[in-house]
Amino acid sequence: MTYTLLFGNNFISDSPKSVECGSTTLFSLGEDSNGPYMTTKLSDLSGTHVILSIDKNICTYCTHDLVLKKNERRHILIHNKERENVIQSRILDKATILVSGMFSIKKSVLVVTQNYVTSLSGKRIMHSRISAKNGSVTVTDEEIVPDG
Repeated sequence: MTYTLLFGNNFISDSPKSVECGSTTLFSLGEDSNGPYMTTKLSDLSGTHVILSIDKNICTYCTHDLVLKKNERRHILIHNKERENVIQSRILDKATILVSGMFSIKKSVLVVTQNYVTSLSGKRIMHSRISAKNGSVTVTDEEIVPDG
């Protein structure tokens, strides 16, 4: 079955396999009989320490300074102490997964809300419709583009 990623109010169709920014993979995606899922390891701002690990939409590691609000296959929600979303993944239906959060990249942070993506240059990216064609997509300073 083909699934769609809803990423900062951008619709990425045709089963994206990963989302990248520069040379960093933010997360990978896949699907099984329960629907689409996300797998990722997020690092601190220095890029040297893993602060959380998610495998097939289940949090398997979370540092003590993060708050694990939800840890279910259909909904992961992790906050920092300031109650900001560090990452959220929600299975909306068997064919749609929503991902938002804060992704550290080379001492910068890519912020993805449910409404937009703030690129590393500060531009808001939203309302795009992209076909991943079963491949990866990349967040640039201006837009989200399919690889290849």
